[in-house]
Amino acid sequence: MGRVSALYARVLALPLRLHDVYWARFAEFAATRTASELLAAESEAALASFLTRQGAHPVTTEEMRGEDEGARKLRVYALLEARYHFYVAFHAPRRALEEPIRRRYYHVAPLPAAELAAWRRLLSWGAAQPTGHVCDPLEPMAEVLPSFTYERCLLPGASVRSLWKEYALFLEGKGAVEDARGVLARASGVFFRDCAPMLLYHAQFEEAHGGLDAARALCAATCALPPPAIDAYLAAANLERRAGNTDGMRAAFAAAVDALRGEPLAALVRHAAAVERKLCGDHARGVALIESAIAREPANELLWDAALECATSAVVPAAAGAGDSPAYQAAAALLERMIAADSPLPPPARRRAWLRYQRLVDDYAGSVDAMRALKRSRDEAGLELTLDSEVPESAVPKPLPKRKPNGMSVDVSMGGGAAQPSPSPQQAQAQYTPEQLAQYQQYYAQYYQQQGYGQGYYPQQ
Repeated sequence: MGRVSALYARVLALPLRLHDVYWARFAEFAATRTASELLAAESEAALASFLTRQGAHPVTTEEMRGEDEGARKLRVYALLEARYHFYVAFHAPRRALEEPIRRRYYHVAPLPAAELAAWRRLLSWGAAQPTGHVCDPLEPMAEVLPSFTYERCLLPGASVRSLWKEYALFLEGKGAVEDARGVLARASGVFFRDCAPMLLYHAQFEEAHGGLDAARALCAATCALPPPAIDAYLAAANLERRAGNTDGMRAAFAAAVDALRGEPLAALVRHAAAVERKLCGDHARGVALIESAIAREPANELLWDAALECATSAVVPAAAGAGDSPAYQAAAALLERMIAADSPLPPPARRRAWLRYQRLVDDYAGSVDAMRALKRSRDEAGLELTLDSEVPESAVPKPLPKRKPNGMSVDVSMGGGAAQPSPSPQQAQAQYTPEQLAQYQQYYAQYYQQQGYGQGYYPQQ
């Protein structure tokens, strides 16, 4: 079989748009070549067997039965033509699915939704077909769903992260782990090197296939991306936990404390303290980690909440006549720091800490003296605390503007100037809009009910 004939055999096995054009060119080429140049003698029987299995073997005429050059060329040409028609029918569904696809080249612009849907239909159809090779003796690598379909799809869809993941899963399912690793390396190293989800997905793949060093490197690269993300540090810590490396897990938690701020920092130290307590049995190390975070952000109330949750996790109600447990004393000491005059927490947070302290003493203290002492301290601080007594600052209405006859408004200050008599309900209805009046009624009804005075000043409409 000549080199040109082998090249035509390979091209005619592909799902090309110009399939018929290539066959016409091959027919012209075959007219001037011998049978041996078109198909080797040892390949003739294999091709006939392949076409018989596929139900595409041509009808053998009397002229083809001889062994002379003319009879053999007729027989070989008929086999090659039958192979061509087999691949035309074989690729017909694929070509129909590819017909709506227009953009087949790389572009920085995102792939249009219609184009992406067309590619997904093509890939879904291929995934539903039987996998493996079609066993063509002239093209042994011809597959039902060849990898080049994904490669072609990734040319216009290189910015679609899910396509890379699907390609890697396809190769992994075939057992081509190294090929899948190469695909993810291209994705995380070129197209998505600043994308934390792709880096972490690649790290999970490496961990699943024993590449712990590569997974650690990918997690480290993810943690280095700005801005710091809690998911990256949790992934690094969980990788070390699953690997049995407790020191590495703690190092990841410590690095997260140095990098994170605000609510993510509080969520991470709460999780880290729980892991230390439940997995490692080291409650003190969890407390120390939270304290290191508080030292970095002393005004972060969420960190103090995490510390209080950690401190109260081991507190149990004291029995009659029993003293307070060390866990209770540690929680009480923490709350004393939160309500102290020099506490870094803002006044609303200290007020909420007073409520938590009162709840802790009421529920867990072993003596009524502690409850009474706390209430004396509360009274000395001038606080009237109940569980439902706090009115959020946002619920208190601002001073309302007084209406002028011309429809303009002027601010009425509640501080300074001569004292003004309180308006009657009738005057209030005349001075304020219905929305402002309803706001005042709601606030004062709530206030007088909390104080035990009954109905508010303004009657409900």
